[in-house]
Amino acid sequence: MINKLIIKLRRRRVLTSCVVLVILCGYIVLQTPLSPDLYFIHWNSLEDISCHYIDLDNTLPRAESEEFQPPSRSIFFHETSCKGYLDSRQACAVESAARAHPGWQINVLFAAPVHKNSLKNGSLSVLRNFTNIRLSRVHITNYAKRTPLESMVSGGALNRTRWRISHTSDVLRYLSLYKFGGVYLDLDVVVAKALDPLVRNWAARETDTAVAAGALAFSRDELGRSVAEAAIRDIKSNYRGDNWGNNGPGVITRILKKYCSTSNLSQMSAATCNGFEVYGPQFFYPVVYWKGFEYFEPGEIKLEDTAYIFHVWNKLTSDLPVHKDSPYAKLARKYCPTVYNLYGKDFLLPVRKKP
Repeated sequence: MINKLIIKLRRRRVLTSCVVLVILCGYIVLQTPLSPDLYFIHWNSLEDISCHYIDLDNTLPRAESEEFQPPSRSIFFHETSCKGYLDSRQACAVESAARAHPGWQINVLFAAPVHKNSLKNGSLSVLRNFTNIRLSRVHITNYAKRTPLESMVSGGALNRTRWRISHTSDVLRYLSLYKFGGVYLDLDVVVAKALDPLVRNWAARETDTAVAAGALAFSRDELGRSVAEAAIRDIKSNYRGDNWGNNGPGVITRILKKYCSTSNLSQMSAATCNGFEVYGPQFFYPVVYWKGFEYFEPGEIKLEDTAYIFHVWNKLTSDLPVHKDSPYAKLARKYCPTVYNLYGKDFLLPVRKKP
C-alpha cells in the first residue's frame, strides 16, 4: 500500500508556499520556496565516496593533468558514484551525445577508479570505439586546486552531506565549466539533436517555476566566464550539505535572479538576462519529473521534433523496467543503438537490477 502511495505521489504535483518535508518509506518528499516542485529523494545510509580519494587502478588519464585540455566544443558528463563504470542508461546518454556531436569532444569524468576489466567489457568497451569520446579519472581534491573551491573541497565539505554523490556531481559540473567552458549534461538523458544551433551560454527551465542544472552551457567568452565565476562564488558562499537542491539547481537559479532584469523565471531569456538564454522545458525537459514514468510505459515520444535532450529522471525511474514499446526504448534504439544492442534484453531491466 505504501509503495502504491509513493507512485501516486510521484504522479502528482502539489503546490504550497512553504517548505514541505516528509519522510515516507525511505523517500524524502521535499518542497521549498525556491522551487514549488516536489523532489522525491531516496533516503538511505550515508553514501560512501571514499573511492574519490583512492589513487589506485588509474587506468584512465587524469583530468587534472596539464595534458587534459578539452576544446571549446566540449560536453562534460560526471560519474560520481564508486561503481567505476557506466550502466546501460548512462552509456546511452554518452553514445547519443557523441553521435549528435561528431565534431565535439565528449568527456566522461569518473570520480572513482575504473578497473581495466571495465574497459575491456561492457559499455565502456564499445564507447571507447567512438573517436570523440574521452574517458578520464578526476581526483576532485586536485581538480579543485587553484580554484576558489580549493579550500572547501580539501576541507571535506563534500563528505558532510547525506547526498554525497549528488553534491559531488553538483560541484564538479560547475568546476568543469569554470575551468574549461563548454556544456554539462546529466547522465540520465538521451541527446536527440546537436546543440550547435543554440546560443553559447544557456540553462533551461524544467518547469516555468524551476531552472534546472541537468543541462548547462557556459562558454569561454566574456559572458560565459562571468556566469561561471558567479557560480563558483555562489557555491563557495552558499554550499549546504543539508539541502539536496541547493548546490545544483539552486546555484543557477540564484545567479539568474541576480543577473536578469526579472526574478520571474518564466520571463527569463537572453533579452532579460544580458544575453544569457534560459530555454523552456520543451527543449530539455519535455516530460516533467512527476510524469517520468511515462518514458518507460508503452506510448509515443512527445515533442521529438522540438526537444534537443530528453531527461529521464533517474532518481525516480531507475527502478522501473523499460517496456519495449515505450518512448525510452524507442529513443534508445534510435539514438544509442550500439549500447542498446550490446545489452539486448537486459537493456529493458531496471538499472538497479541489471546483472
